[in-house]
Amino acid sequence: MTFPTFSPVSDDRRRPCLAAMATVGLGIFLETAAPMRAQEGIGLNRVVERLSSEQPAIGTFTRSPDPDLHFAVIDAQYGDFDLEGVRRTMAGMRVGDNPPAVAPIVRIPYAARDAPQEVVNQLLNTGVMGVMFPDIETPDQARSAVASMRFENAIPPEPSGRREPSSGNAPSYWDLNEDSYRRGADVWPLNPSGQLVAILQIESQRGIDRLDEILGVPGVGAIFLGPTDLANAIGAEGPNAPQVEVLVQQVLSACLAAGIPCGYPIVATSPEAAARETARRLAEGFTVLAIMTVSR
Repeated sequence: MTFPTFSPVSDDRRRPCLAAMATVGLGIFLETAAPMRAQEGIGLNRVVERLSSEQPAIGTFTRSPDPDLHFAVIDAQYGDFDLEGVRRTMAGMRVGDNPPAVAPIVRIPYAARDAPQEVVNQLLNTGVMGVMFPDIETPDQARSAVASMRFENAIPPEPSGRREPSSGNAPSYWDLNEDSYRRGADVWPLNPSGQLVAILQIESQRGIDRLDEILGVPGVGAIFLGPTDLANAIGAEGPNAPQVEVLVQQVLSACLAAGIPCGYPIVATSPEAAARETARRLAEGFTVLAIMTVSR
């Protein structure tokens, strides 16, 4: 599966992008979070924090996130799976000895889509707070995704957890002891106290055809659209084609009806264009937005 060719908002362009968004009233969605420590209790994942309070989560695909963002997707979908590279990126996201203010989310390799538990277990043991699963097309794939993020004896029991018993370095990364980590290491909103989020990508007509079944799987934290792959799947000219937008709105409507957050990638040619498109998608009801800029 492919994703739009883009350059994540670079260090020298990210601040202007956020400033431009503030000029259209979006600055309220990007307030800087104070670093959290273990004694403050579970509540580390800003995506969960935002969505559980019915506020949008704003992030991007990058390995050097701005601290004002709520999440950063570390993209491991392409090439060889580089766990050490993910670890290095996550180490750089910490705030001193504190957990990161920006929730680290990893998009797994497409090859792991149908049997994700091994890759997901490795990622969760590094301390990631969310996993993005590419091109989900069936409820069985959705259940496998959610199950891969849960310990065996998680409550409620379904989908039954397939995560290995060890939590690896994750408690240390979250600045928590083992017991506190395990109380939070489950998927939200299935577990209201969970601090992990399962984000399922819908990128094909087949996924849309079975979307209601996918949305019915307990533990789905959010749906995230892949408009470029949707365009390829239906033979449209590109992600902005009218027939793709029809499908985008169909997915959004289904998510809103099911009460599941829906996400979309904003790919714009300037910070101002990104701000306008972000305002538009928020007004439509999208609540998870990954914002990127590309050169003309």
